[in-house]
Amino acid sequence: MGFRDRFRNANSWYKKGVELTQESRYEEALECFDKAIELEPKSEIAWNTRGLLLERLGRYSEAVASFDEAIKFDPEFTLALVNKGISLRKLGDYKEALICFDDVLESYPEHTLALINKGITLSELKRFEEALECFNKVTEIDPENAEGWYNKGMIYKEIGNLDEAKKSLEKALEIKPGYEAAWKAKEELTKGD
Repeated sequence: MGFRDRFRNANSWYKKGVELTQESRYEEALECFDKAIELEPKSEIAWNTRGLLLERLGRYSEAVASFDEAIKFDPEFTLALVNKGISLRKLGDYKEALICFDDVLESYPEHTLALINKGITLSELKRFEEALECFNKVTEIDPENAEGWYNKGMIYKEIGNLDEAKKSLEKALEIKPGYEAAWKAKEELTKGD
């Protein structure tokens, strides 16, 4: 089997895995990604997507290993590094998660996904002022980032600044009217009024 045939076949397995993931057929999708990787072991995209699927399945340690493979084949693959940080956070390894986000931010200081996830990690550590700095930066870089505004609102709620919390949540909902978590948080805030 020639290189082009092998790649085309690996690509077919990858595409099938994506389709199955969209249909919530996760175990079958995982088999497809494994087959794609078997045929094209240096595919950082397949490794990253496999990691995302494992994370969705709650298999965070395996997800981290997949993201590590993606990064091994493309050290500049910042999305895989952010995804690794998210899985590490879900494992409770906040220190290593922050290292991942900081590594991305060192090269790309305006990487909003890394900033959001660093902020979430800091908030889980009850480091609210530092978390707020991350979310403020997100909304400065991208004023239309609903997730940045939502998380900003949640931090303001935690530190007792309910007026700013409401404003931030309202901004998130203005940007993304169907943002369920923001609606729920806003409803909780208005119950006290």
